[in-house]
Amino acid sequence: MKSLALILAGGTGTELGVLTRQRAKSAVPFGGRYRVIDFCLSNCVHSGIVDIAILAQYSPKSLIDHIGTGKPWDLDRRSGGVSILQPTHNGEAANWYLGTADALYQNVDLIRNSKAETILVLSGDQVYGMDYRPLIERHIARGLDVTLVTKEIPARQRSRFGMVRCSRTGVVTAFREKPTSSSDRFASLGIYVFRRDFLLGALGPDRVDIVFDIVMPAIARRAVAAYPFEGYWEDIGSIASFYRASLQLLERRSLIADERRPVYTRESELPPARCSESARVSNSIIADGCVIGGTVSGSILFPGVTVERGALVEDSIVFSFSRVGAGAAVRRAILDKFVVVGSGATVGGAARGRSSDAADSVAVVGRKARIASGAAVGRGAAVEPHASVGSRERP
Repeated sequence: MKSLALILAGGTGTELGVLTRQRAKSAVPFGGRYRVIDFCLSNCVHSGIVDIAILAQYSPKSLIDHIGTGKPWDLDRRSGGVSILQPTHNGEAANWYLGTADALYQNVDLIRNSKAETILVLSGDQVYGMDYRPLIERHIARGLDVTLVTKEIPARQRSRFGMVRCSRTGVVTAFREKPTSSSDRFASLGIYVFRRDFLLGALGPDRVDIVFDIVMPAIARRAVAAYPFEGYWEDIGSIASFYRASLQLLERRSLIADERRPVYTRESELPPARCSESARVSNSIIADGCVIGGTVSGSILFPGVTVERGALVEDSIVFSFSRVGAGAAVRRAILDKFVVVGSGATVGGAARGRSSDAADSVAVVGRKARIASGAAVGRGAAVEPHASVGSRERP
């Protein structure tokens, strides 16, 4: 049965701070070569879903540049493929999406004109590998209006999610959005399958949020089923979760190294990484085009990063084409693209094994920021894009 996938990728990602000042949350780099949205797109392709629309809004340029015609995902085709849709313009001002349901409503003609019988609605800011076919098959077999994907999570994380309660037959009986505490064990992952005709009837100009305006009324009619997911899944919604999920790849490479279900992305077209005689690299991901002359430990380096002789990068994530100068030290930090850390400068604080993974413990340096030679950016600090720290001279 044909399905249409709608990927919600319009969020501002305010909790990601300086990393989303100039890009959409779904376009944030991840894992040494990918963007976060690559996981969702790859899941669709591996599930045989090739009719995909990405509903974008906030700072879409980097997302548009990355997706292009969809060729890396084999989605550059005459029939189907991937398209990026933005809010409509009425001649005076853009009709910005007011919420997730409103984003669907503003593109309701796409749903109405589609020949798909099921509509898959996904969040573009999650990292996971999933075959959607069993989910869709179970949804059709149950004959209900909505199926939502759930996952069991520990009590300490339940305030971050919508918590779901189900009957013994898997029908959802209650849904509490981000409760202070909850005895329910299963969270909604923001992955939905809708019966097409139901969704068309449920959307309208007064429907803003998928959960409150569409899913909860359907739960009251006992028309929503739950589909439990046991695989790896992470919502990249904060600096802490992004940092944690990124460094987990050093121990859990199967998520990005599964030959049966590769994660597709744009290629860097850079030469292989090069390590000099003075380089020391351990338990790290080093992408194409990197030049390493110092020490890299427990870190992820994106394409084109330079770590000069005597420099240290430890428990850190360094985006493309950044440079860490001779004798500089970057510990427990995230450096965005084109950052320059001058010689002898320090960024960040304690290494991972000696500190918690709370957001305020990770230093974050925005795109094209410059840290002068000998300057210091402390533990948990945030440096805005294009900012200079220390001397006004070039580091």
